[in-house]
This record gives sequence, structure tokens and C-alpha cells, in this order.
Amino acid sequence: MGENNPRADFTRAAVQGTAVRYLIFFSSKLLLFVSTVVLSRLLTKDDFGVVGFAITTISFLDVISSLGVRPALIYYPESDRTSSTAFWANLIISFGIYGLAWLIAPAVALYFHDPRAAGVIRILSLTFPISAVGDTYGNLLAKRLSFNRTFLPEFLRAMTKGLSSIGFALAGFGYWSLLIGQICGEAVATIIYWFSLSWRPAFLMDLTILKSLLEYGVKYIGADIVSILLLNLDYLLVGRFLGTEAFGVYTLAFRLPDLVILQFARSLSTVIFPVYSKMREIPNSMAMGFFMTTRYISLITVPLGLGLALVAGPFTRLAFTEKWIEAVPAIKGLAIYSLLLSLSYNAGGAYKASGRPQINTWTGLFRLALLFPALWWAVASAKSIVAVSWIHAAVALVGTALNMVVAARMLNLPLSELGKALFPSAASGALMGGMVLAFLTLTKDSGDWVQLLGSVLFGGLTYIGCLWLIQRDIFSDTVKIFQGALKKG
Repeated sequence: MGENNPRADFTRAAVQGTAVRYLIFFSSKLLLFVSTVVLSRLLTKDDFGVVGFAITTISFLDVISSLGVRPALIYYPESDRTSSTAFWANLIISFGIYGLAWLIAPAVALYFHDPRAAGVIRILSLTFPISAVGDTYGNLLAKRLSFNRTFLPEFLRAMTKGLSSIGFALAGFGYWSLLIGQICGEAVATIIYWFSLSWRPAFLMDLTILKSLLEYGVKYIGADIVSILLLNLDYLLVGRFLGTEAFGVYTLAFRLPDLVILQFARSLSTVIFPVYSKMREIPNSMAMGFFMTTRYISLITVPLGLGLALVAGPFTRLAFTEKWIEAVPAIKGLAIYSLLLSLSYNAGGAYKASGRPQINTWTGLFRLALLFPALWWAVASAKSIVAVSWIHAAVALVGTALNMVVAARMLNLPLSELGKALFPSAASGALMGGMVLAFLTLTKDSGDWVQLLGSVLFGGLTYIGCLWLIQRDIFSDTVKIFQGALKKG
């Protein structure tokens, strides 16, 4: 895959932008992880379960919170009329979603068999009108590839959310502390985003532009609705069939792979879509970009996913205490699921930038057809969050393989090239996994600190050493890319 000026520049922007976004998210999510550790000791499984009901509901409503206006703003050429139209449309729609949340809250509480769910949903839905003000600014920064300028709002969002939640938990607010933290974090991020650009929305709404934005957005929403079903179907079923405490354990188990792996994938999607949108005018550039981003994504998510699955036991005992030991088997399955799912975000970005976001819908429906009956069995018959996590992993394997093949064919990228992109991380990850597993077996009678630190040290050295031996140029290129990302940040 040769590199040539504009294509190479956009590809480098994609990879470096991903690196910048991941460094930004890593710093903010590290704060959230620390706050989660503290809150896991202050709050109960039931508290996490009740808030999980609200977060699940809000996640579904968030899909239609702008009717696809936000991604359409990235897709279409930038102009003041387009940006202003998108800003006011987004704000109006968000207030409508806020009202909808109030209306459906009692029905959701009835579904989850917990009357407390109605109150927490209504309070958490305040985040819609609050965040809508800053959404357009965030999308304009992404459109301009100014990813480093999102650091401050995202960092302060995480810090405010964590500190507020901990403060109110210490004051005895119980599960309400988690909700208050969410709202405070959104408010602070919105204020910072507002001042991140000198642009201000004009008091106008161009109906012709709005129609174009919504036409693209409707296609986008179809894929997002399927995606949110795939991401939250387990929450819907676990919350209804296994009870609030089991749901609380499962939501905590999901937080680790979400913070470590899926946040990287989401960071990636904010980079890949606008970069691919600019690359689509240059022949064959998207194929090269897809090859390179697949290679670099896997270099990061393979060791993270395998490593988290292997050290879930000592890590959970040290971070969350024995109170949450039930989460360990679920964390293992969810770590593998997150690893596999991270590769699909790259394919999704290619579909959207090509003007065919509906492909995400069709591949998502295929996964959903496999996932629903399998998860139903896991909660209704097996009654196990462990079964839920490993079913997720199995379906993600099939779905990701399908997405990668479809994207490669759409971009005219030979499957052999796709294999070359994945080979370095797969080979190095397999050797790393074997080394860590052997170390954990030999030190099974040692303390958790010994197992955790030893696994990270030996596993990391093995992975890097193997990568150095089998394809040294990738290793050196990766170092250069992250150095460039640090300079940009």
C-alpha cells in the first residue's frame, strides 16, 4: 500500500487524530476510573443498578436526540447558515426529547420492576438540553480536525462528574450522587465548548438546509438505533430478569472494558468519519486509510482486551474489593467483546463517509438477529451475567468479521491486505497472552499486587518485543505517530 501526498496526509491525520483523541480520553477516563473505584466503595450494588436503569433509557433517547443533525453537519460543507441551522434544530429537538423522557419514565419503571427508575430517568434527562448547546461546537471542531481543542471540555467534564459524584456520595445522597455528577459534568463541558470557538449561531433557520441535514440524518439514525439496541439489549434484559443487584454488578463489570477499550473506539469514530469524509474525493485514499487505521487500532485494542481479560481477578480485588468479585467472570467476556467491537467502528466510519450509513443498519440487524435469542436464553434460562458477557463476545466475533469483509469489498481492498493489517497485533497478542497466562499460573499463590504488576510487565515486554521482531517498521512508525500526536496536543 503505497503512500502519496494528499492521501498520506489524510491517513496521517486519521491516525494522529485518533492518537490525540485517545490521549485526551485516556486522561479524562482515568479520572472517571478513579472516581468509579471510590464510588464502588461508597455505594452499593443496588445504587449502581438503579442508575443503570436511567443510563440505559437515556442511551436509547440519545440516538434520536438530534435526528441525525450532528453527523450531517460533519458530512456537508461548512457554512454559517448550515452551522446556525444545525445549532437551533439540535436545541429544539433536545427539548422535545427531554419532554419525551418525562412521559415514558413511568412505563420504564414498570418494565424494570423498580418505581425509583422513573425519578432517576427524569432527572438525568436534563442532560439533553444542557449538552445540546455545546454539541454543535464539538462537531465543528471535529469537522475542522481540531481534536486537540476538545481536551479541556472533555477533561473538565470527567473531573467535574467524578468530584461531584464523590462529594454527594460522601454527603449521603446515595444513587442520586451519580446523577448529580452526570448533570454537573455536562454543564461544565457545555460552557467550555461554547468558548472553544469564536463562532456564534445566527438567529436563522434555513429550511432547505434543514431538509438536507435531516435527509442524511434519517439514514444515519437507522444505523444508530440498531447500534444502541446492540449495545444496550443486555442491559434491558439483565435489568428486567436478574434484578437490581445483578444489574449493578453487570454495569460495573462493563465499566472497565468500556473505559479502557470502547472509549478508544468511540474516540476513533469521531476522528475517522470527518477524515474519511475529506478523503472520499481522492481515488483509492479511503482504502489506504482503512488499511492503516485497522492496523493501528488492532495494535492498541488487542493487548488491552486480552490483558484485561487475563488480569480481571487481581485487578477487581485490588480496585473494587471483594464486594465486587462476582463481576470478574463477566469482565473477562466483556473485555474480549470490546476488543472485537472496536474493529467495527473503523468500518462504520467508512460506510458513513461513503454516503452509505445504511450498511451499518443492515450489518447491525444481522448481529441483532443473532444476539437477541442468545441473550434471552442467558437471562431467562441460564440466569447468568457471565453467559451474557460471553454471548456478547461470540456475536461480536461474527459481526466484526462481516463488517470488515463488507468494508474491504466496498473500498476494493483485497482481503489479503486486511489480513496483513491484523497479523502483527494477532501474533504478538497470542504470544503475550500465553506469557501472561503462564505467569498467572506460576504465581497463583502470590498476592494480587504481584500478579497484576508482573502480568503487566511481562505481558507488555512480550508484546512489544514480538512486534519488534516480526515487523519492526510498524513499531517505529507507531512511536513516531504518537510523538507527533503529543506535539499536536
